[in-house]
Amino acid sequence: MSLLGMSSTHASDEFEVTKNIVYKTLDGRTLMLDLYKPKQMAEQPYPLLVWVHGGAWKRGSKDAIPTKNPLLLRSMMQKGYALASIDYRLSGEATFPAAIVDINDALNYLHDHAEQFNVAADNVVMMGRSAGGHLAGLIGVTNSQDNLSLYHQPRYQVSAVVSFFGPTDLLALGYKGGKAVSDKSSVSRFLGNTPSVIPEIAKKASTTTYVNEKTPPFIQLHGTLDKRVPLAQSEQLKAKLDAFGVENQLWIEEGVGHSAPVFDTEKYVPHVVTFVQRYLPTLH
Repeated sequence: MSLLGMSSTHASDEFEVTKNIVYKTLDGRTLMLDLYKPKQMAEQPYPLLVWVHGGAWKRGSKDAIPTKNPLLLRSMMQKGYALASIDYRLSGEATFPAAIVDINDALNYLHDHAEQFNVAADNVVMMGRSAGGHLAGLIGVTNSQDNLSLYHQPRYQVSAVVSFFGPTDLLALGYKGGKAVSDKSSVSRFLGNTPSVIPEIAKKASTTTYVNEKTPPFIQLHGTLDKRVPLAQSEQLKAKLDAFGVENQLWIEEGVGHSAPVFDTEKYVPHVVTFVQRYLPTLH
């Protein structure tokens, strides 16, 4: 098998994508990523964005970004970024911390093969939606921690995080209407048990646990009527970031629920692009 594993390259009018790059093999199971790059050739390596898909930690795939966030993807390509969309073990296969172990391994792989892929992977921006927003944020806040044992030593730094309606406090997410969720809930399956039964694990898997003055900047986007991931999740993280003086933005859309299409429109994508460019500039 070649270094690119099962990869193949496809092109659209605006970008090209190398599909199914194998970054890791576990007991014969391959974990892969897709790498999107602008069509125009760059004189220098492309700055790297890392996309983590949503799906309640139990479903979804790296393939979804062109259909779920097409404007975001197009806009980032036009500005001269590369974007890696990563698959990770879902909760039906392995519980926390498997998913962030995989994402960290994918990032270290990209760092080690940066020259081959013509990307600059010393500094990255983490991005994701829903459960992917949680995982992107968790990589972001843990990246700057000392003596962290959740995953192998990262060889990259996270410059900023973009989270579309992602959970941040899994212990709080484990309660609805004042009652603990069941062990069949998505968050329980992700953690391995109901958050209220394993509060220390829930805290270990929560972005809010790790915020400090070294935490990278965050931009969060959330709807007021989100029932799957209540707005309070983003508000709670914002309060923590504010308390430590960490640059952050929270964009709130009135009257919409989870995964609202408005977040991939001209109303919000330009704000995300401006934010990313501030913390990981391109030559464009």
